[in-house]
Amino acid sequence: MSYLDASLGTARPALRLNRVNLAFGGLQVLRDVSFTLYEGEVLALIGPNGAGKSALLNCIGGIYTAAAGSEIVLGETRIDPLASHRIARLGIGRTFQGLKLVRERSVLDNILLGWTPLFSLSALGSLVFPVRARFEERSARQRAHAIAELCGLEDALHTPVADLPLGVLRRVDLARALVREPRILLLDEPASGLSHDERPLIGEMVRIARSRKGLSVLWIEHDLDLVLSQAQRAIVLHHGAVVAADDLRREGARARLLDAYRRGAPQQTAESGAA
Repeated sequence: MSYLDASLGTARPALRLNRVNLAFGGLQVLRDVSFTLYEGEVLALIGPNGAGKSALLNCIGGIYTAAAGSEIVLGETRIDPLASHRIARLGIGRTFQGLKLVRERSVLDNILLGWTPLFSLSALGSLVFPVRARFEERSARQRAHAIAELCGLEDALHTPVADLPLGVLRRVDLARALVREPRILLLDEPASGLSHDERPLIGEMVRIARSRKGLSVLWIEHDLDLVLSQAQRAIVLHHGAVVAADDLRREGARARLLDAYRRGAPQQTAESGAA
């Protein structure tokens, strides 16, 4: 057992990546990326622009298809061959760096969009089974109201998102990701575009996410001070490859990770290359 595994006690693997590769034409975007995300932890994924961080999240979420031989396992289920909507149903939630909200719709409507993959009925099915459809809609709305309150959005539920500042929109994005009770939350640079005074909001968002029992968070962030102060472990990605990984509770871990971030050189750490 590596020191990174041991530091997490008896936590079970929530998500395992084994030799994940991705290429577009002749451009190799990800190179043999392997690591484990454990239940209930916050794992930071850092690296310069173009390192492949968002591409990796897209592979996990089924937006991109990893190369043959790659393996992504959620709990005990291999998900890399699955379509994105099936992966969402299995328990992957995500926020986006570029907010993908419907600006003319209300906060409540946008949160409910996060529940869409869980509806068991198609449009035609809703006509055939109207009682069941109403029950599912009522359940979704109750859940959306509860998550909105958790995220501090209860007073803005009926406000069009176009009328809200960026900091509040980040909360809406988080609420939409959490409404379906995911097992894994992928945070894609939630601090992007926020002012210095708004940055503490992201720490609050992470604490909200961690309050969900058993939820694991994989967090991409360019604000290194922010992410390294909130995460338990961190992985450095450079040119699509893992060059360092460390437990942030270990002495000197932060300095080692920042050095790897700056230099982009592989370092021999316990979890690099381990699934």
